[in-house]
Amino acid sequence: MGKRPSTEDALKAIRAIRDAPENFDLKRELAPFLLHKSNHVAAAAADTVGRLEAVALAQHLADAFLEWMKNPAERDPSCDALTAIAKTLAAMDHPASEAYMAGIRHVQNEASFGPPVDAAAALRGICAQGLVRTSHPDALLECVTLLADPQTAARAGAVRAISETGQQAGVLLLRYRALIGDEDEEVTAECFAGLLRLAPAESLEFVASFLNSHAEEIAEQAALALGESRLAAAFPMLKEIWEHTAQPTLRRTLLLAMAMLRQDEAVEFLLTRLAEDGEKSALDALAALSIYGRDDSVRNRIQEILAKRKSGALQRAFEKDFGT
Repeated sequence: MGKRPSTEDALKAIRAIRDAPENFDLKRELAPFLLHKSNHVAAAAADTVGRLEAVALAQHLADAFLEWMKNPAERDPSCDALTAIAKTLAAMDHPASEAYMAGIRHVQNEASFGPPVDAAAALRGICAQGLVRTSHPDALLECVTLLADPQTAARAGAVRAISETGQQAGVLLLRYRALIGDEDEEVTAECFAGLLRLAPAESLEFVASFLNSHAEEIAEQAALALGESRLAAAFPMLKEIWEHTAQPTLRRTLLLAMAMLRQDEAVEFLLTRLAEDGEKSALDALAALSIYGRDDSVRNRIQEILAKRKSGALQRAFEKDFGT
């Protein structure tokens, strides 16, 4: 490749490859950028490999990862290159066990205005997913260790990885993590979502039990996870809590979760709230229904209801959320 191009020229070259890959020899013209002196260039190259699904470059990625692991604090501030490479490797399900093992144990504390920041936290979670996706025999053991990581991003990554194991042991781990709680609600939210992916039928009632949590944030996360699951049996559970809670924020979240189910029964319930409830409740229902902005049938039903209600507040909210 001769003299390495500048960072600016390298990024331009990578964009050109990404936009018209058929005009390039990816092994010859893209792979070398994975080892460019700039970690930003290496990250862009890794991202482009992933976008192009260039699986022929998987081993180049694995080799580049191990090379960047040599003095990474100096060569790869913020872990940009390592994180991008690991993400692409994991997405390809490439069995780069040496790279994943190195990444899942890597800690990179960097200076900040306050306490040092661990730039490798997300990387550890991504490498956990890589181990799981490639069925590494020690994947679950590594994930268990990562569940106790001091960094939120690492713990959340461990939960996402465990949810992909397909193992009953994973269900037990995620239930336990949800029950003992976490200082960051993001991790608990990942537990709910992970359980509903890993074992939807048996996890439905377990996740729904958190709708009664005294911590409103946890109840909201449980509601959103149930909505995202699109399980038909989740609707009556969400509806029951909505009918019995007086917490306005939770009520709004429950309506949104119902809309996320994408079920006719849930849509009819929301339309009924819009047509029959007081203005405040109707506004919440309208906000939830906004995710159907491109569904002409739902949009027409809403317009018919608003024409009968003649509420300026509802009409303004409709124009804002749905467009005129």
